[in-house]
Amino acid sequence: MIVRMWVLEARSAEAEARGLLTPAELSRADELGREQVRRTFVTSRAVQRALGARHLGVAAAEVGISRACAHCGDGDHGKPHFTAAPELDFSVSHTGDLVVIAASTGTRVGLDVELGSRTIEIEEMVRVLASESEQRSLDGLDGDTLRTALFRVWARKEATVKLTGHGLLQVPFSALSVDGPVVRVDGAPDGWPEEPIHLTDLSLGHGSVAALATTVAKPEVDIVTLARVSDLSV
Repeated sequence: MIVRMWVLEARSAEAEARGLLTPAELSRADELGREQVRRTFVTSRAVQRALGARHLGVAAAEVGISRACAHCGDGDHGKPHFTAAPELDFSVSHTGDLVVIAASTGTRVGLDVELGSRTIEIEEMVRVLASESEQRSLDGLDGDTLRTALFRVWARKEATVKLTGHGLLQVPFSALSVDGPVVRVDGAPDGWPEEPIHLTDLSLGHGSVAALATTVAKPEVDIVTLARVSDLSV
């Protein structure tokens, strides 16, 4: 079973990416105040459309993408999916200037990428993020080793809830344990997958820490670095 992933830098991709968006998406992008936020939004939406175009054989602007929540029905905060291609599960993540998308027809997927150089409050992050077993594992670490371990836990938990489509109000991070190859959850909420959620750590460079969650064990991961968004459609 293969999970395909594409990686690109938003700074070099934004100009071309704008040409793949709908007028509504462009209008929303232009309302975003910070340049980096706008650039990331444009590139993220464009790679999703390019992926849909590749799979469906249509123009990028014609790809229907729903963000309706599968758990509460809200129309704008659920896991995105292609309305005409429910068989293709995908997940997108970004950090700094990096935008990454993962997709598969053989498993559900959740992806998260975190920039390892970002400023964090170590003690607060441990308190909010770590389960009891993870806190015991982290207690013996310090310095850069502790920072990297925290970012790894963070990326694994974000990838998990991106796969399931649950928010932090439905499953707090401290209720998840990701210190093994399979996620453990304390009090699974409604809609939690019946099958195990498997975790794969990724090496994407750019000073990032990344994780992939899947409902199939040990997926084959094919990672391609793109120079342009439109290269994904080829």
